[in-house]
Amino acid sequence: MVPGKRLVALDGLRGAGALAIVAWHWQHFFALDGKPGRIDAQPFFALLKPLYVQGWAAVDLFFVLSGFVFFWLYGEALRTRRVGATAFAGARLSRLWPLHAAMLLLVAAGQFLYAYSGGFFFVYPANDGSHFVASLFMVQNWWPGAAQSFDGPSWSVSVEMLLYMLFFAACRAGVARGTQCLMLALWGALLLPVDEHIARGVVGFFMGGFAFTQWETLRARADLRRIAAWFTAATVAGWSVLIAALYLDRVRGGEGNALFLLLFDFGLAPLTVLTLALLEARGLRAPRWLGSLGDASYAVYLIHFPLQLALALLARRIGLHAAFFMQAGVFVAFVAVLLALSLACHHGFERPVMRWLRRPPVRAALAES
Repeated sequence: MVPGKRLVALDGLRGAGALAIVAWHWQHFFALDGKPGRIDAQPFFALLKPLYVQGWAAVDLFFVLSGFVFFWLYGEALRTRRVGATAFAGARLSRLWPLHAAMLLLVAAGQFLYAYSGGFFFVYPANDGSHFVASLFMVQNWWPGAAQSFDGPSWSVSVEMLLYMLFFAACRAGVARGTQCLMLALWGALLLPVDEHIARGVVGFFMGGFAFTQWETLRARADLRRIAAWFTAATVAGWSVLIAALYLDRVRGGEGNALFLLLFDFGLAPLTVLTLALLEARGLRAPRWLGSLGDASYAVYLIHFPLQLALALLARRIGLHAAFFMQAGVFVAFVAVLLALSLACHHGFERPVMRWLRRPPVRAALAES
Protein backbone atom coordinates (compact mmCIF):
# COMPACT_ATOMS: atom_id res chain seq x y z
CA MET A 1 0.00 0.00 0.00
CA VAL A 2 1.16 3.55 -0.73
CA PRO A 3 1.03 5.44 2.58
CA GLY A 4 -0.52 8.86 2.93
CA LYS A 5 -2.36 8.86 -0.38
CA ARG A 6 -6.00 9.82 -0.51
CA LEU A 7 -8.46 11.50 -2.81
CA VAL A 8 -10.62 13.62 -0.54
CA ALA A 9 -13.49 13.85 -3.02
CA LEU A 10 -13.80 10.07 -3.01
CA ASP A 11 -13.76 10.05 0.78
CA GLY A 12 -16.59 12.55 0.74
CA LEU A 13 -18.51 10.44 -1.75
CA ARG A 14 -18.17 7.44 0.57
CA GLY A 15 -19.53 9.50 3.46
CA ALA A 16 -22.44 10.75 1.36
CA GLY A 17 -23.19 7.17 0.38
CA ALA A 18 -23.31 6.11 4.02
CA LEU A 19 -25.82 8.87 4.78
CA ALA A 20 -27.87 7.81 1.75
CA ILE A 21 -28.15 4.34 3.29
CA VAL A 22 -29.35 5.92 6.54
CA ALA A 23 -32.17 7.60 4.61
CA TRP A 24 -33.01 4.36 2.79
CA HIS A 25 -33.21 2.52 6.12
CA TRP A 26 -35.45 5.13 7.74
CA GLN A 27 -38.30 2.84 6.75
CA HIS A 28 -37.13 0.51 9.53
CA PHE A 29 -39.09 2.59 12.01
CA PHE A 30 -42.34 1.48 10.38
CA ALA A 31 -41.64 -1.90 12.00
CA LEU A 32 -42.72 -0.35 15.30
CA ASP A 33 -46.30 -0.44 14.01
CA GLY A 34 -45.93 -3.96 12.66
CA LYS A 35 -46.91 -3.00 9.12
CA PRO A 36 -45.47 -1.14 6.12
CA GLY A 37 -45.87 2.61 6.17
CA ARG A 38 -46.39 5.16 3.43
CA ILE A 39 -43.12 6.06 1.77
CA ASP A 40 -44.16 9.71 1.46
CA ALA A 41 -44.72 9.93 5.21
CA GLN A 42 -40.97 9.93 5.78
CA PRO A 43 -39.26 13.20 6.75
CA PHE A 44 -38.17 15.66 4.04
CA PHE A 45 -39.77 13.39 1.45
CA ALA A 46 -39.90 16.09 -1.23
CA LEU A 47 -36.15 16.56 -0.89
CA LEU A 48 -35.04 12.99 -0.19
CA LYS A 49 -37.43 10.99 -2.38
CA PRO A 50 -34.63 9.53 -4.56
CA LEU A 51 -32.95 8.14 -1.44
CA TYR A 52 -36.18 6.73 -0.04
CA VAL A 53 -36.85 5.01 -3.38
CA GLN A 54 -33.39 3.80 -4.46
CA GLY A 55 -30.99 4.74 -1.67
CA TRP A 56 -29.90 1.12 -1.36
CA ALA A 57 -27.80 1.64 -4.51
CA ALA A 58 -25.30 3.62 -2.44
CA VAL A 59 -23.90 0.24 -1.39
CA ASP A 60 -23.00 -0.39 -5.04
CA LEU A 61 -21.21 2.94 -5.01
CA PHE A 62 -19.19 1.66 -2.02
CA PHE A 63 -18.11 -1.36 -4.04
CA VAL A 64 -16.99 0.82 -6.95
CA LEU A 65 -15.07 3.11 -4.59
CA SER A 66 -13.39 0.11 -2.98
CA GLY A 67 -12.34 -1.28 -6.34
CA PHE A 68 -10.85 2.04 -7.45
CA VAL A 69 -8.99 2.62 -4.19
CA PHE A 70 -7.68 -0.92 -3.86
CA PHE A 71 -6.37 -1.10 -7.42
CA TRP A 72 -4.74 2.29 -6.76
CA LEU A 73 -3.18 1.54 -3.38
CA TYR A 74 -2.59 -2.21 -3.48
CA GLY A 75 -2.72 -3.38 -7.09
CA GLU A 76 0.93 -2.98 -8.08
CA ALA A 77 2.21 -4.06 -4.66
CA LEU A 78 0.23 -7.30 -4.82
CA ARG A 79 1.18 -8.02 -8.43
CA THR A 80 4.90 -7.59 -7.65
CA ARG A 81 4.54 -9.46 -4.34
CA ARG A 82 5.81 -6.54 -2.27
CA VAL A 83 2.73 -7.16 -0.11
CA GLY A 84 1.96 -10.73 0.88
CA ALA A 85 -1.28 -12.47 1.75
CA THR A 86 -0.74 -12.24 5.52
CA ALA A 87 0.03 -8.52 5.47
CA PHE A 88 -2.90 -7.77 3.17
CA ALA A 89 -5.37 -9.84 5.20
CA GLY A 90 -4.09 -8.36 8.46
CA ALA A 91 -4.46 -4.82 7.19
CA ARG A 92 -8.05 -5.37 6.10
CA LEU A 93 -9.16 -7.33 9.16
CA SER A 94 -7.62 -4.81 11.56
CA ARG A 95 -9.56 -2.06 9.81
CA LEU A 96 -12.96 -3.74 9.47
CA TRP A 97 -13.39 -6.46 12.07
CA PRO A 98 -13.19 -4.60 15.44
CA LEU A 99 -16.14 -2.27 14.84
CA HIS A 100 -18.07 -5.02 13.07
CA ALA A 101 -17.62 -7.34 16.06
CA ALA A 102 -18.56 -4.61 18.55
CA MET A 103 -21.77 -3.76 16.69
CA LEU A 104 -22.60 -7.45 16.28
CA LEU A 105 -22.47 -7.92 20.06
CA LEU A 106 -24.51 -4.78 20.70
CA VAL A 107 -27.19 -5.75 18.20
CA ALA A 108 -27.34 -9.33 19.50
CA ALA A 109 -28.05 -7.98 23.00
CA GLY A 110 -30.53 -5.42 21.68
CA GLN A 111 -32.41 -7.93 19.54
CA PHE A 112 -32.68 -10.29 22.51
CA LEU A 113 -34.23 -7.50 24.59
CA TYR A 114 -36.54 -6.48 21.76
CA ALA A 115 -37.75 -10.03 21.17
CA TYR A 116 -38.12 -10.64 24.91
CA SER A 117 -40.38 -7.61 25.26
CA GLY A 118 -42.47 -8.18 22.14
CA GLY A 119 -42.02 -11.69 20.82
CA PHE A 120 -40.25 -10.85 17.56
CA PHE A 121 -37.04 -9.26 16.33
CA PHE A 122 -36.64 -5.73 14.97
CA VAL A 123 -36.43 -5.70 11.14
CA TYR A 124 -33.94 -8.57 10.68
CA PRO A 125 -35.36 -11.89 11.99
CA ALA A 126 -32.52 -14.35 11.22
CA ASN A 127 -30.81 -13.91 14.58
CA ASP A 128 -29.86 -17.43 15.61
CA GLY A 129 -26.62 -19.08 16.65
CA SER A 130 -25.46 -20.09 13.19
CA HIS A 131 -25.97 -16.60 11.80
CA PHE A 132 -24.14 -15.13 14.79
CA VAL A 133 -21.10 -17.35 14.26
CA ALA A 134 -21.10 -16.62 10.53
CA SER A 135 -21.34 -12.90 11.25
CA LEU A 136 -18.56 -13.09 13.80
CA PHE A 137 -16.23 -14.42 11.09
CA MET A 138 -17.66 -11.99 8.50
CA VAL A 139 -18.78 -14.79 6.17
CA GLN A 140 -22.54 -14.42 6.66
CA ASN A 141 -23.20 -13.49 3.03
CA TRP A 142 -20.76 -15.75 1.25
CA TRP A 143 -23.39 -18.15 -0.10
CA PRO A 144 -26.46 -17.69 -2.30
CA GLY A 145 -29.66 -16.60 -0.61
CA ALA A 146 -28.09 -15.83 2.77
CA ALA A 147 -30.47 -13.87 4.99
CA GLN A 148 -29.50 -10.55 6.52
CA SER A 149 -29.14 -10.90 10.26
CA PHE A 150 -28.15 -8.98 13.40
CA ASP A 151 -26.54 -5.72 12.13
CA GLY A 152 -28.20 -6.27 8.77
CA PRO A 153 -26.25 -3.69 6.73
CA SER A 154 -23.06 -5.62 7.49
CA TRP A 155 -23.96 -7.99 4.64
CA SER A 156 -21.94 -5.72 2.37
CA VAL A 157 -18.93 -5.89 4.70
CA SER A 158 -19.09 -9.67 4.42
CA VAL A 159 -19.20 -9.43 0.63
CA GLU A 160 -16.35 -6.93 0.77
CA MET A 161 -14.18 -9.50 2.54
CA LEU A 162 -14.96 -11.98 -0.22
CA LEU A 163 -14.04 -9.35 -2.79
CA TYR A 164 -10.65 -8.83 -1.14
CA MET A 165 -9.91 -12.50 -1.73
CA LEU A 166 -10.93 -12.23 -5.38
CA PHE A 167 -8.90 -9.03 -5.73
CA PHE A 168 -5.81 -10.66 -4.23
CA ALA A 169 -6.14 -13.64 -6.57
CA ALA A 170 -6.70 -11.35 -9.56
CA CYS A 171 -3.62 -9.28 -8.78
CA ARG A 172 -1.51 -12.39 -8.27
CA ALA A 173 -2.74 -13.56 -11.67
CA GLY A 174 -1.51 -10.31 -13.18
CA VAL A 175 -4.80 -8.47 -13.70
CA ALA A 176 -3.87 -4.86 -14.40
CA ARG A 177 -5.55 -3.72 -17.60
CA GLY A 178 -8.94 -2.13 -17.94
CA THR A 179 -10.18 -4.81 -20.30
CA GLN A 180 -9.36 -7.48 -17.72
CA CYS A 181 -11.29 -5.61 -15.02
CA LEU A 182 -14.21 -5.16 -17.39
CA MET A 183 -14.29 -8.88 -18.17
CA LEU A 184 -14.33 -9.72 -14.45
CA ALA A 185 -17.18 -7.25 -13.93
CA LEU A 186 -19.13 -8.86 -16.78
CA TRP A 187 -18.51 -12.26 -15.18
CA GLY A 188 -19.92 -10.83 -11.95
CA ALA A 189 -23.08 -9.74 -13.77
CA LEU A 190 -23.67 -13.37 -14.74
CA LEU A 191 -23.97 -14.13 -11.02
CA LEU A 192 -27.07 -11.93 -10.63
CA PRO A 193 -29.50 -14.87 -10.95
CA VAL A 194 -27.44 -16.85 -8.42
CA ASP A 195 -26.90 -14.23 -5.72
CA GLU A 196 -27.64 -10.56 -6.20
CA HIS A 197 -25.50 -9.34 -3.31
CA ILE A 198 -22.32 -11.12 -4.38
CA ALA A 199 -22.94 -10.16 -8.01
CA ARG A 200 -23.31 -6.49 -7.11
CA GLY A 201 -20.07 -6.65 -5.18
CA VAL A 202 -18.09 -8.26 -7.99
CA VAL A 203 -19.48 -5.93 -10.66
CA GLY A 204 -18.95 -2.80 -8.59
CA PHE A 205 -15.47 -3.69 -7.36
CA PHE A 206 -14.04 -4.53 -10.76
CA MET A 207 -15.79 -1.59 -12.43
CA GLY A 208 -13.98 0.47 -9.82
CA GLY A 209 -10.78 -1.20 -10.98
CA PHE A 210 -11.71 -0.35 -14.57
CA ALA A 211 -12.29 3.28 -13.58
CA PHE A 212 -8.85 3.35 -11.95
CA THR A 213 -7.12 2.12 -15.10
CA GLN A 214 -8.83 4.87 -17.11
CA TRP A 215 -7.83 7.45 -14.50
CA GLU A 216 -4.20 6.37 -14.69
CA THR A 217 -4.24 6.90 -18.45
CA LEU A 218 -6.23 10.12 -18.57
CA ARG A 219 -4.53 12.00 -15.74
CA ALA A 220 -1.25 11.94 -17.71
CA ARG A 221 -2.84 13.60 -20.75
CA ALA A 222 -1.88 17.16 -21.65
CA ASP A 223 -5.56 18.01 -22.23
CA LEU A 224 -6.66 16.80 -18.78
CA ARG A 225 -8.58 20.01 -18.10
CA ARG A 226 -10.75 19.51 -21.17
CA ILE A 227 -11.23 15.79 -20.45
CA ALA A 228 -12.26 16.50 -16.85
CA ALA A 229 -14.78 19.07 -18.08
CA TRP A 230 -16.38 16.56 -20.47
CA PHE A 231 -16.53 13.88 -17.80
CA THR A 232 -18.05 16.35 -15.34
CA ALA A 233 -20.73 17.29 -17.85
CA ALA A 234 -21.53 13.62 -18.49
CA THR A 235 -21.71 12.86 -14.77
CA VAL A 236 -23.97 15.83 -14.02
CA ALA A 237 -26.20 14.85 -16.93
CA GLY A 238 -26.38 11.24 -15.75
CA TRP A 239 -27.34 12.16 -12.21
CA SER A 240 -29.84 14.74 -13.45
CA VAL A 241 -31.60 12.14 -15.60
CA LEU A 242 -31.64 9.60 -12.76
CA ILE A 243 -32.95 12.03 -10.16
CA ALA A 244 -35.62 13.32 -12.54
CA ALA A 245 -36.67 9.75 -13.35
CA LEU A 246 -36.94 8.94 -9.64
CA TYR A 247 -39.05 12.02 -8.94
CA LEU A 248 -41.30 11.17 -11.87
CA ASP A 249 -41.63 7.53 -10.73
CA ARG A 250 -40.05 6.25 -13.95
CA VAL A 251 -37.75 3.85 -12.09
CA ARG A 252 -39.17 0.79 -10.39
CA GLY A 253 -37.98 0.88 -6.78
CA GLY A 254 -36.43 -1.96 -4.87
CA GLU A 255 -33.28 -4.04 -5.13
CA GLY A 256 -34.77 -6.43 -7.68
CA ASN A 257 -34.53 -3.93 -10.54
CA ALA A 258 -31.81 -5.65 -12.59
CA LEU A 259 -31.85 -3.06 -15.40
CA PHE A 260 -31.28 -0.23 -12.94
CA LEU A 261 -28.50 -2.21 -11.27
CA LEU A 262 -26.66 -2.82 -14.52
CA LEU A 263 -26.97 0.78 -15.71
CA PHE A 264 -25.85 2.14 -12.35
CA ASP A 265 -23.03 -0.32 -11.67
CA PHE A 266 -21.61 -0.35 -15.19
CA GLY A 267 -22.34 3.30 -15.95
CA LEU A 268 -23.14 6.07 -13.53
CA ALA A 269 -21.33 4.81 -10.42
CA PRO A 270 -17.89 4.24 -12.04
CA LEU A 271 -18.34 7.39 -14.13
CA THR A 272 -18.91 9.41 -10.94
CA VAL A 273 -15.86 7.98 -9.20
CA LEU A 274 -13.66 8.51 -12.26
CA THR A 275 -14.87 12.09 -12.68
CA LEU A 276 -14.14 13.05 -9.08
CA ALA A 277 -10.69 11.49 -9.30
CA LEU A 278 -9.98 13.38 -12.55
CA LEU A 279 -11.06 16.66 -10.97
CA GLU A 280 -8.61 16.13 -8.13
CA ALA A 281 -5.89 15.13 -10.59
CA ARG A 282 -6.30 18.43 -12.43
CA GLY A 283 -5.80 20.34 -9.20
CA LEU A 284 -9.27 20.95 -7.80
CA ARG A 285 -9.21 20.32 -4.07
CA ALA A 286 -12.25 19.10 -2.17
CA PRO A 287 -13.00 20.67 1.24
CA ARG A 288 -11.10 18.98 4.06
CA TRP A 289 -14.28 18.29 6.00
CA LEU A 290 -15.22 15.79 3.30
CA GLY A 291 -12.20 13.78 4.40
CA SER A 292 -13.59 13.70 7.93
CA LEU A 293 -16.96 12.58 6.59
CA GLY A 294 -15.19 9.79 4.73
CA ASP A 295 -13.31 8.80 7.88
CA ALA A 296 -16.61 8.42 9.71
CA SER A 297 -18.40 6.60 6.88
CA TYR A 298 -17.70 3.04 8.06
CA ALA A 299 -18.96 3.87 11.53
CA VAL A 300 -22.01 5.67 10.12
CA TYR A 301 -22.79 2.57 8.10
CA LEU A 302 -22.41 0.06 10.93
CA ILE A 303 -23.75 2.16 13.82
CA HIS A 304 -26.95 3.49 12.27
CA PHE A 305 -28.92 0.26 12.67
CA PRO A 306 -27.82 -0.34 16.30
CA LEU A 307 -28.87 3.24 17.02
CA GLN A 308 -32.24 2.59 15.38
CA LEU A 309 -32.61 -0.56 17.46
CA ALA A 310 -31.83 1.35 20.66
CA LEU A 311 -34.48 3.92 19.79
CA ALA A 312 -36.95 1.17 18.93
CA LEU A 313 -36.39 -0.35 22.37
CA LEU A 314 -36.98 3.04 23.98
CA ALA A 315 -40.04 3.66 21.82
CA ARG A 316 -41.56 0.35 22.78
CA ARG A 317 -40.95 1.06 26.46
CA ILE A 318 -42.54 4.52 26.50
CA GLY A 319 -45.24 3.86 23.90
CA LEU A 320 -43.99 5.74 20.84
CA HIS A 321 -45.09 4.73 17.36
CA ALA A 322 -43.60 5.08 13.88
CA ALA A 323 -45.23 8.48 13.40
CA PHE A 324 -42.89 9.98 15.99
CA PHE A 325 -39.88 9.11 13.85
CA MET A 326 -41.44 10.60 10.73
CA GLN A 327 -40.94 14.10 12.15
CA ALA A 328 -38.28 16.24 10.49
CA GLY A 329 -36.73 17.24 13.80
CA VAL A 330 -36.28 13.63 14.86
CA PHE A 331 -34.55 12.85 11.56
CA VAL A 332 -32.15 15.79 11.92
CA ALA A 333 -31.40 14.90 15.54
CA PHE A 334 -30.76 11.27 14.61
CA VAL A 335 -28.30 12.20 11.86
CA ALA A 336 -26.52 14.69 14.12
CA VAL A 337 -26.14 12.15 16.92
CA LEU A 338 -25.08 9.46 14.46
CA LEU A 339 -22.37 11.67 12.95
CA ALA A 340 -21.09 12.64 16.39
CA LEU A 341 -21.01 9.02 17.52
CA SER A 342 -19.33 7.92 14.30
CA LEU A 343 -16.58 10.53 14.46
CA ALA A 344 -15.96 9.72 18.11
CA CYS A 345 -15.92 6.02 17.30
CA HIS A 346 -13.46 6.49 14.44
CA HIS A 347 -11.00 8.49 16.51
CA GLY A 348 -11.57 6.83 19.87
CA PHE A 349 -12.08 3.18 18.89
CA GLU A 350 -11.43 2.26 15.26
CA ARG A 351 -8.05 3.94 14.83
CA PRO A 352 -6.56 3.03 18.23
CA VAL A 353 -7.60 -0.63 17.91
CA MET A 354 -6.35 -0.77 14.33
CA ARG A 355 -2.97 0.67 15.34
CA TRP A 356 -2.73 -1.79 18.22
CA LEU A 357 -3.53 -4.76 16.00
CA ARG A 358 -0.91 -3.63 13.50
CA ARG A 359 1.89 -3.45 16.08
CA PRO A 360 4.68 -5.94 15.21
CA PRO A 361 4.32 -8.02 18.43
CA VAL A 362 0.58 -8.43 17.88
CA ARG A 363 1.04 -9.31 14.21
CA ALA A 364 3.65 -11.90 15.14
CA ALA A 365 1.42 -13.45 17.81
CA LEU A 366 -1.53 -13.64 15.42
CA ALA A 367 0.63 -15.19 12.71
CA GLU A 368 1.78 -17.92 15.10
CA SER A 369 -1.71 -18.72 16.42
